[in-house]
Amino acid sequence: MTVVLEKLTDVQTQVVDTMSRVKEPAVKGVTVIVDFVTGRVNEIPALPFAEKLPTPVELVNNQYKFAKSVIDTQKDIALAVAKAAAPITDKVLDRKSTRPVAKKATKAA
Repeated sequence: MTVVLEKLTDVQTQVVDTMSRVKEPAVKGVTVIVDFVTGRVNEIPALPFAEKLPTPVELVNNQYKFAKSVIDTQKDIALAVAKAAAPITDKVLDRKSTRPVAKKATKAA
């Protein structure tokens, strides 16, 4: 792994760690609010069109599935572009080419 990738990976790990630390306080905050509301409201009526709305869990799962599909597609495109550019980027980065360069057609005399 290059020095740049090591630094990038370190920053990415820090971002994920920071996001992970948000989970517990967020869940506790929502639990406090739900306990407060349910302790003071005798009955919470359902919306007239509630059956047409997804539950929060269904919505999260659906959006995760979509986001994963988008990320997978972006990765496929990015890798295809990176492979197409390899003859040039390999020279710039002083790497052995991973893709053969097409030879120019010569005119017959």
